[in-house]
Amino acid sequence: PLEPGGGSGTEHDASLSGALDRADRGVDPRIGLLTEVGERESFPIPYYVARLADTAPFSDAHAAAFAGGADDDWDAAFMKALGEGLERYAAGVYRSSSFTTGTAADVPNPITPDAFVRPDSAAAYSPDDTLPWTAGERLDTGERVDLPAEFVRFPPPENRYRPAITTGLGLGNTGAEAALSGLYEVIERDATMTTWYSTTEPLGIEVDDGTFDRLVKRARAESLSVTPLLVTTDIDVPVVAVGVHRDEAWPRFAAGSGAALDPVAAARSALSEALQNWTELRSMGEAAAAEESAAIGHHAEFPAATRAFFDPDATVTTEGLGEPELSGVDELEAATERVRDAGVTPVVSRTTTRDVAALGFEAVRVLVPEAQPLFTGDPFFGERAREVPRSMGFDPVLDREYHPFP
Repeated sequence: PLEPGGGSGTEHDASLSGALDRADRGVDPRIGLLTEVGERESFPIPYYVARLADTAPFSDAHAAAFAGGADDDWDAAFMKALGEGLERYAAGVYRSSSFTTGTAADVPNPITPDAFVRPDSAAAYSPDDTLPWTAGERLDTGERVDLPAEFVRFPPPENRYRPAITTGLGLGNTGAEAALSGLYEVIERDATMTTWYSTTEPLGIEVDDGTFDRLVKRARAESLSVTPLLVTTDIDVPVVAVGVHRDEAWPRFAAGSGAALDPVAAARSALSEALQNWTELRSMGEAAAAEESAAIGHHAEFPAATRAFFDPDATVTTEGLGEPELSGVDELEAATERVRDAGVTPVVSRTTTRDVAALGFEAVRVLVPEAQPLFTGDPFFGERAREVPRSMGFDPVLDREYHPFP
């Protein structure tokens, strides 16, 4: 089950400096969970990259090799890179023997692969299919569920029912913090996808915040304009997409997005990610970006469709949006309730390894089977991509130009 505290059962300093001290103990070139962390860029935003240990000797998967983090503050950027590294490490350290392998009839409360949004090209699911299952629970009731291990772990034990992606992985000082991180990412990606692939015209959003303003000034030093959009859908959790763009030298555009009950926090996160992605494009170069999956190289040219999307006709303030005063378990419960109010069911599976727990962190994967996934290969859509725009007075446009979100 999801545990509320750092896995070792001891109290931990959950401040940024306390978390940084604990995470830093996991970095060692020979025996660390992360072998090194280095500064990738310092301007327009501090951006660190962490290298993960080779997990093959003690896992049935090779965990992702790198993780990154960018933030206005150097320590926060460093912690983001460490945190994403530990999150990816935990998701990729497992033995296949730890899963229950069988049909849906062999586990107590299965959520089967066909409950999830999947591409038509993926393997069809039959109740007779044998697959690895792992335990999880509903975020609203705590009820035990059994989930396809393929959708929880990254890299997955098998690539069968839908493309592997990191959406919904979360790390935190507590189980609630980790689950909130994962849930927000699922909400964010559902909203950006359903908004982009529709006739929805997002509103601009005014962000009155010193940290956001500092990041805007740094962007301007690179001749970049900053356009934040409110792309919240029927799930009443503020989602902000930010475009950074200019008309002169390439890269001319990059996007980021964030979700949180605190809309200012969502905007900060989105702008940090947009600047991280812009610096990534800059260091990659135009030719390499064109070879990347998805369409980030195409959108880096700032084509007409991207330009139109990030050019709102009207703007709102953050006042009255979300519940910015909440934190911890209260924030998780409020976000979960808002997801349930939209008629979809969030579930969580704990991925914390013993060594991650020993550092005082919890790791999870949050899944919302009905949520529209972000994709980086061939597009695929579920009912929400069709129905959510209609519920808001717009139309789905599923054959639209490929999305700009990384």
